[in-house]
Amino acid sequence: MLLPPTKSGRIWLVVLVAAVGVLAVLMLPPLQQPQSYHQFADQRAMFGIPNFMNVVSNGGFLVVGLMGLGFLMQKRAAGASGSFIEPSERLPYAVFFLGAVLTCFGSAYYHWAPNDATLVWDRIPMTLAFMSLLAATISERINVKAGRRLLWPLVLAGAGSVAYWRWQGNLWPYAAAQYFSILLVGLLVVLFPPRYSRSTDLLGIVGLYALAKTAEALDDRIFAVARIISGHTLKHLIAAIAVLWLLRMLIKRSPGVDRPT
Repeated sequence: MLLPPTKSGRIWLVVLVAAVGVLAVLMLPPLQQPQSYHQFADQRAMFGIPNFMNVVSNGGFLVVGLMGLGFLMQKRAAGASGSFIEPSERLPYAVFFLGAVLTCFGSAYYHWAPNDATLVWDRIPMTLAFMSLLAATISERINVKAGRRLLWPLVLAGAGSVAYWRWQGNLWPYAAAQYFSILLVGLLVVLFPPRYSRSTDLLGIVGLYALAKTAEALDDRIFAVARIISGHTLKHLIAAIAVLWLLRMLIKRSPGVDRPT
């Protein structure tokens, strides 16, 4: 496939891919939430907490989310730094780490009593993370103002996809908010030059998230090996490591020079 030689051409390619994704969501037949999703392999209760391991393993999101917010607050107090050329670039990452913190509580609440109603509070915080990461990548790969302007519409679209699922019973919009946003992040990394060093660490974060989703799919099989940890618990831990990897990228990066477009 020959890529457009100009920056504007590559932007239109991304817009086209996003539009195709939206059209696919609108045209596909409704996808219902399988009720078997709520039947996790590890249902052991400990210390009065049902589904103990799946509940407490969300603590990793709280730890790394607070670490990320603390880092951003320190950088704001210190003024400009290598991590951010413009102060406004911190905002999408603040939403991202806030999403991680809220995912801890939302996911723990869901796993305490798994059902569609509690699953809403698990998924809404995750859309904060997905959509804010997409906005941050747009800021750093295409245009800072564009990323800032798209942040809140993207966040609202992500949260709205969860609300739409509960209202209409159609899971496709949420699936697009989760998986298609990650695909677009990867596409932006491939198509556009970075403003910072270490920005290809985003591909490692995408890889870790793919590994987490694989562990989730193998929930029963992983738990059957030694009945110590389930695939879903492992998913929480790997996803928290992905958040930590993003924080590591921000800490270690420095401004880079854009390649000619």
